[in-house]
Amino acid sequence: MKTVIVGKGGSIGAVLAQRLAAEAIEVRVPDASALETIADVQGADVVINAGGPRVRPGLDTDDYFREHVGLATRLARSMKTGAHLVHLSSTAVYGARGTRLAQGAIEAPTLFPSSAYACAKLAAEHAARATGEARGVKVTVLRPSMVYGPGVDSALASVKKLARRGIALHLEPSTVRQHLVHMELLVAAIARAAERPPERSRMLVVADPFVLTNADLVPRAGRAIHVPLGAARSAHRIAKLMGAAPARVGSAIDALAVLGIDNVFDEAPLFDVLGLDRVQYARESTFDPYWEGDA
Repeated sequence: MKTVIVGKGGSIGAVLAQRLAAEAIEVRVPDASALETIADVQGADVVINAGGPRVRPGLDTDDYFREHVGLATRLARSMKTGAHLVHLSSTAVYGARGTRLAQGAIEAPTLFPSSAYACAKLAAEHAARATGEARGVKVTVLRPSMVYGPGVDSALASVKKLARRGIALHLEPSTVRQHLVHMELLVAAIARAAERPPERSRMLVVADPFVLTNADLVPRAGRAIHVPLGAARSAHRIAKLMGAAPARVGSAIDALAVLGIDNVFDEAPLFDVLGLDRVQYARESTFDPYWEGDA
């Protein structure tokens, strides 16, 4: 079975290429009208799409849509009939709802702190599934929550970096929930999904089998700085309304706004459908070693 991973330059793509011993490529979409086929995936049995930019300063709506939607469309158009596209999306498509969300919950991407990114992610899902349906390509959409783990750059990693500098962020309210996903679980889910193609298409949320709160994210040492997440989210919204460029808003505010989402996801279908062992990815095996370690 020939497997190609798209997103060689990203942290997830690089890890996948190593773990799955698969070919990894990098594809960019500099022009929205450039929809020619991608030769590197035409003969593949499985294509894992981990490409497209993450949330970062300097990107606008056009950038996110061009890269994410354009890439998903080109990949599905390039694959052979009967092949399987594993498309990585994001739980950002649900927005910041502050509630428990079932597998089939209605999406609300405009409620996500970076709405342009979330809307592009949802549009890319639709593009992959529609194009796949038309071409006879099977599609699995995986929606991972915020990824953490050694070597992964995330809001959680930012909190750890500040702790190493002697600043201990106390995110408030302490009861806000954090439903994340460890890198090991994400890689296992992608690998298992690739091995088990659906009849036509499916969608699965990828999240840890446990939920944290802000109280679990208090560093053990450092000068305590109390940060109300509601204020961080308000600052982000005000800056957007004033037309401030993302780079001027500041990545710190963006990161804190993401940590204030307070969503909880139904991760049970992931473990049931893919046959993953919940015990293997329990908190004591994933989050605790990461949070207490230096990585």
